[in-house]
Amino acid sequence: MRKERVLSKLKSAETNMTSMIDVVFLLISFFTLVMNFSQAEQHEEIALPNSELAQPPESAPPEMITIQILADHTIYIGSVKCAIENDAFETTSFGLTLAEELRLMNLVRKVQPQDVTMILRGDGDVDVDYVQKVILACQSLGADSFVLRARQARGE
Repeated sequence: MRKERVLSKLKSAETNMTSMIDVVFLLISFFTLVMNFSQAEQHEEIALPNSELAQPPESAPPEMITIQILADHTIYIGSVKCAIENDAFETTSFGLTLAEELRLMNLVRKVQPQDVTMILRGDGDVDVDYVQKVILACQSLGADSFVLRARQARGE
């Protein structure tokens, strides 16, 4: 009979969820800030060519624009889809998009086009001539630093 009186006098225990919610939001904020966005910039349709000379970069260039070239000659600058329609690079959708990107980098970060590294990620089936055409289009806008991406060949 003694046990029944003791149990009835105890109040039900309720947990305070405020501190738990605070911790969850702090973890979300932390992982959002430290997330590697370079993987998010990669287009899933691109199959990089294999190369025995390919090495992972030691560090990312401070100022860069990622240009992705698909096998059907579609080009992505960031998430903007464009193409090179003719040899007058400045009037193509690629030239206009790249010129706007370089202009914004100059306005916001005070970076000149020659200081921007162009990272070219081309599909393994893209013609070398088309990649050269993309490089010429970038050079016509003042960019002269390029990095070509390839998949590192695995030793068997």
